[in-house]
Amino acid sequence: MNDLSASDNLVVLHCIHSLSWGGLEMYTTELILKLASTGLKQKVFCLSQGRVYEELNRHNIEVLTMPGKETSLLGQAQWIYKTIKEHKITLLHSHTRLDMWACALALWNNKKSKHIYNLYMNATNKQDFVHRWLFSKIDVLCSSSETILNEARKNFPIAPEKLQLMRYGRNVEDFRPYPQKRIQLREHFHVLPNQLVIGTLCRIDPGKGVRELVLALDHLEPSELARVQLWIIGDPTISGKNAQGENIFEAASKELYDWIQAKRCEDKYRDHLIYIPFQTDYIPYLDALDIFCLASHKETYSLSVLDAMMMAKPVIGTNAGGTPEQVGNNERGFLAEPRSPESLAQALRFYLKDAAAIQAQGLLGQAWSKENHDWKKTLQGFLKIYSELSAPSKNSSDVSK
Repeated sequence: MNDLSASDNLVVLHCIHSLSWGGLEMYTTELILKLASTGLKQKVFCLSQGRVYEELNRHNIEVLTMPGKETSLLGQAQWIYKTIKEHKITLLHSHTRLDMWACALALWNNKKSKHIYNLYMNATNKQDFVHRWLFSKIDVLCSSSETILNEARKNFPIAPEKLQLMRYGRNVEDFRPYPQKRIQLREHFHVLPNQLVIGTLCRIDPGKGVRELVLALDHLEPSELARVQLWIIGDPTISGKNAQGENIFEAASKELYDWIQAKRCEDKYRDHLIYIPFQTDYIPYLDALDIFCLASHKETYSLSVLDAMMMAKPVIGTNAGGTPEQVGNNERGFLAEPRSPESLAQALRFYLKDAAAIQAQGLLGQAWSKENHDWKKTLQGFLKIYSELSAPSKNSSDVSK
């Protein structure tokens, strides 16, 4: 048994009810697949209409769905409670806020099964009576961000010892240069020799600051704009599917997408604003960039920022959420103010004036991200938590009683 092997007595039920396919869903799916490679016994409770279901099912992960169309929290909780007994579930691992609630309700009279919650969002103030009960049903709360854990210590009614830093895992070996593909992509989009390509990889969603990033181009002088090409890579946020199985997009995201399409047709933007749909094989696109930007209003802790850093790209981020932790004190990029096209333009101007900073900051980001975000360390951390929570307790009562 190697050092990443899972204990034979562990059975984990992951709960992730989301129809979207953004960073949260992609990372959770990858985490489950990585854990499967250790021999961990696990099942996944998700929606049959979603991409998470499709991806896990394609990789032969046992996926469980509720019969019929019952999706209420109480209905989910009752189903989880029955599943714990039927499949001898040791641990519940929830990945969204609503899944956390469903798992907590399922453990109402169950003191034996344990509950881990991955916090991917910001920790806003939750000190009321209901949330005191809710967080009493969480045994370990994990986050990749020290900043978010500090917020949780202040804002959540949860014991500090239950908070665990669990850095996102990445396949470090996958992040390598693609010199030929870089040349092909830049030629395809008519990048000029003197131009810098700035790109973002995210959902087309107002909270991701995509509108502000596009508007930053308006704050550049014509001579500066001539040296910039901005790539927007991603799709609008999915809210569901219609009767034909086609994606339904959130209204605000669809409006923003349409706005981007209109902007790129304007003469001023025609050669400087490029839209690219979401790419499954996105690493070569990151390699084709000179600078990465994520202009989110308050990003928790971005996977796309990590991936860009792995490719030695400096990162323009916003001074909010967990992004400053990733970028550092402008060592690995440049922090702009959130919701500010003017501040983002100033960040673009910084790199137009100081080309040497692009390589220097990119290499610092690459070293930092590879040191802190290797999958091997992440898997070891989760298996250690699972093992410790599953250790026999004299005070535990049998769930079947």
